[in-house]
Amino acid sequence: MPLHDLEAVLRSRRDDAPAGSYTAELLADPERTQRKIMEEAFEVCLELGRTDRSDERIAEEAADLVYHLMVGLVGADVPFDHVLRVLEERKR
Repeated sequence: MPLHDLEAVLRSRRDDAPAGSYTAELLADPERTQRKIMEEAFEVCLELGRTDRSDERIAEEAADLVYHLMVGLVGADVPFDHVLRVLEERKR
C-alpha cells in the first residue's frame, strides 16, 4: 500500500472515527500515538542490532513504525507531501 493511500485511510478514520477502530483510538489520544512511535522506533533498532537479523522481522517492525508515524502526522495535520518536500529540499 503506497503511503499516500495509507494517509487517505488514516484521514478517513480521523474524520469518521468508526467504532472499534484502532486508528481512530490513536488519533483521539496523541500521547498514546507518541508513545507508540517511540516504542516502534525502539523495536526497529533492536531488530537492526541483532546478530541473527531477520529481513522479515525488520520489515514488520519498520512497517509498524511507518504506520504509527503516519498516524502521528495525520493527527498533527501534517501532510505526507510536506515530509517529502523537506526530503527533496535536503537532497544535494
